[in-house]
Amino acid sequence: MALTYWKPVRISLLAITLGGVLLVAGKLVFYPSAGNNIVTPFELPESVPLADWKLNKSAPLEISDNSGLKAARKYEYQKNSIALEIEMRYAVDTIGDVEGMMKGHTILKSSPGKLALASTQGAGFHGILQQQNRLYLSSCINPRGPATVTSQQFRYNRNTSDWQPNRILFWLLGRVNIQDRRCLWTQMSVPLDKTTPENAKKILENAWVSWYGWWQPRFPEP
Repeated sequence: MALTYWKPVRISLLAITLGGVLLVAGKLVFYPSAGNNIVTPFELPESVPLADWKLNKSAPLEISDNSGLKAARKYEYQKNSIALEIEMRYAVDTIGDVEGMMKGHTILKSSPGKLALASTQGAGFHGILQQQNRLYLSSCINPRGPATVTSQQFRYNRNTSDWQPNRILFWLLGRVNIQDRRCLWTQMSVPLDKTTPENAKKILENAWVSWYGWWQPRFPEP
């Protein structure tokens, strides 16, 4: 009786194993350069809607070839007397360390400050930093899972969200990495000459929720 019970289990395991072998063989035959994954080109749009804000202008930001950034753009919005600046960068093969990225690629290169972690419902984590009479909010929009700030949060998302059947299949075929280490890194800021840090934080967080809600379902294809 026991042998009869285990027979279909063995057959299923053998079928799965054979399928895996065939996929790997196909990968080696049809995609011999597996591991050299090429990211689909992506350009940040000139205009992004932001609830209650008027877009004044946008312009591309300069990026270097070895920065790990594939696209970058600055957006300037206005609401009443408040000017909001948003710098958006498309990062690939990143560890998701937002504070490190801020110190490596933005005006905060020499900032000694530390990001204060916070979260908003439905948008995940973000970091807050006051520097040179401006208040900054920065976060990493993930391809799957909520937004993150630290490399630990980013790694957790990769370990819990990227192991999907379609990604495993494409990984076996050499089309993608099993972990999707891409990020839409956002840095928002407002001046503090016309508002208090407390009000500025509310302004940034409200704008961030709207920004995240627009971008997350539009995350670039791998």
